[in-house]
Amino acid sequence: YVLLETEGAVGAYNRANRSLTHFTENSIPLALFIGLCGGVFPFPTLVLTAVFGAGRVLHQVGYATIGYGAHGPGFLLALLAQNTLQGLCLLAADKSLGLGAFDYAAARVATALKMEL
Repeated sequence: YVLLETEGAVGAYNRANRSLTHFTENSIPLALFIGLCGGVFPFPTLVLTAVFGAGRVLHQVGYATIGYGAHGPGFLLALLAQNTLQGLCLLAADKSLGLGAFDYAAARVATALKMEL
C-alpha cells in the first residue's frame, strides 16, 4: 500500500524516492561521459556536468513537492546536458579514429545549404 500512495507526505516521499532512483540510473552513463570527454573538452564537460546536476535537483524538487509534470524542466536540462556530452564523445571518437563521419556530415549540410540559397 505504501508504495502505491500518491497523496500527502507518503506520496511526496514516494515521488522523491522515484526521482532519486532515476538519478542513479542516469548518472552511470554520465560518469562514463565525464571520464571520456573531460580530457578532450574539459570546460564544456564541467559546464554540462553542472547543468546536469542542476537539472536533476530541479527534477527531484519539482517531482517531490508538486508532483507529475513539475519535473519536466529539470528533466529537459539533464537530458540536454547528457546528450550533448554524448555527442562530444562521439565527435572525439570520430576525430581520433579518423572515421570522418562528422566531416562527411558537415560537407553534406554545406552542400544542402548552398542548394537552398
